Amino acid sequence: MEGVARAIFSGAIFANNAEEAEIGAVKIALDVFITMNWKPKESLFIEFGTLVAFSWCVNKVIRPWLLHLVFVDIERSMMKVGNVVFSLADRNGNGMVFSLAMAGVNRMQIFKSWW
Repeated sequence: MEGVARAIFSGAIFANNAEEAEIGAVKIALDVFITMNWKPKESLFIEFGTLVAFSWCVNKVIRPWLLHLVFVDIERSMMKVGNVVFSLADRNGNGMVFSLAMAGVNRMQIFKSWW
């Protein structure tokens, strides 16, 4: 899929594992998108790096109960955004995530920017 990045954010997300961190990032991404008040002509695409987090978003039955409230917030945000499409990154993963991790991005406060 080809697209245009409209926002970027980085910061600490408190989670027990990569999947929970990714779900937290989805919530933040939707919040940023809503704050931008940008209305896409097509869909908002959110790409996942892990199959588990992707599966949690597309299949309500397998979601962990401990993240129930987070998913309620995500679903509310999705209703505000409109058409949201989840996709799974190829096996090489998301290059931006890897680049930020290698650069040692370590923020205690969340950084958000959009254009």
